[in-house]
Amino acid sequence: MKKKRILSLLACGVMAAGATLGLAACKKDDNSITVWAPQNQQTLVKGLVDDFLKENPDFGLDVKFGVCGEDNAFATVSKDVQASADIYGFANDQLMNLRKTGGLSPLSEKAVDEIKKNNDLRSVEAGKITEGGVDKYYGYPYAADNGFFMYYNSSVVTEEASATLEDVLDACKKKHKYFVMQLAAEGGWYVGSFFYGAGGEYKIKWNGSTLESTSVNFNEKAVDVTGAVGEQTIGEIAGKAVIKLTSDTWFKSGDDSVIQQLLSNGQLGAAVSGTWNAALFQERLGENYAATKLPTYKGDDGRDYQLKPFIGYKLYAVNPYTKHPSESHRLAAYLASEAAQTKRFEALGIGPANLNVQKTDAVKGSVALQALFSQNEFAIVQESLPDSYWSTFKAFAADVCNGAINSGNLSDSLQTVIDGLNS
Repeated sequence: MKKKRILSLLACGVMAAGATLGLAACKKDDNSITVWAPQNQQTLVKGLVDDFLKENPDFGLDVKFGVCGEDNAFATVSKDVQASADIYGFANDQLMNLRKTGGLSPLSEKAVDEIKKNNDLRSVEAGKITEGGVDKYYGYPYAADNGFFMYYNSSVVTEEASATLEDVLDACKKKHKYFVMQLAAEGGWYVGSFFYGAGGEYKIKWNGSTLESTSVNFNEKAVDVTGAVGEQTIGEIAGKAVIKLTSDTWFKSGDDSVIQQLLSNGQLGAAVSGTWNAALFQERLGENYAATKLPTYKGDDGRDYQLKPFIGYKLYAVNPYTKHPSESHRLAAYLASEAAQTKRFEALGIGPANLNVQKTDAVKGSVALQALFSQNEFAIVQESLPDSYWSTFKAFAADVCNGAINSGNLSDSLQTVIDGLNS
């Protein structure tokens, strides 16, 4: 059989900024399937598809391409599920919304057994929804690096000092360098690590893809790194720690642009960020480039608490409206295979979910990925979260940063947080 062509169809995807370009024009035909991938993965994915077609000359279909970032999957697919790609990547926190909009095809039992055997189990479970008491899986995991940890300048912060937030700040103070953590604008993602580190839990009750209720335990007593229960509540310990951090002279709440600026002028001592900034830190810090898990912080009660971050995964989905379900699942599985994850890491430094790839010398040599993986034991898988979660924590973090929340009114502010998260 003749080799099938790889066709470009960028007009059926989205621009990097997320603007939709003519989804209705993305017509399905009887002899092709379409794959969406982020702009920076276009060359890689086209190469992977080419490899797949060479290895599978009996495939019998053309493959077209579109641009859609994993973070924009739901926003794009929900506009017109039937006109969306046959295969697309998504961040696991969009799982419930994608299921609700009808954009996910379940994996076969054989496919589930295969991904469980080969990948970090948390990445597999990130694509699971329990419906009617039955576990169903909707994604092929291919990346396990959506999280944050701490980078540091080893000429400012020693490896020993990197273990605790207090020592990090003290080291930065001595060298007149800054510690950066994005709280003011993206507090929903980062500030929760203080609450979870003190024993906080945010529980979501789903009925399939329908959100029934949420609840938090921030009024319960805090639990430190030894497992001992204290006298102060989770909210009090976490809230006071955030207030203390933001009042430090050598702390800055800032995004990637702030991190880049401080790295450029040599004023950065340490920063909480993710793998997307690994190349920047390595380039600017050179031989002083270092990274580690998030540090512990000392509570108002004098006890130690471990910052506990979110971690997320990326998976390939198959559109249930595809005219070629068998072929689409077959190609999606390949795009998430060990070989594909190896090439994805080699080309873009994307952290693999595949266990064998994680064990390679190349991945073990990645300072950023090893820092991220080292905190997996206490990291929390980021589920699909309601808008109220993000808006509540964002408002709290922003108000702490601008001084509107302080130790005097913390109690009332914490109740506002609890009320906002409970529903």
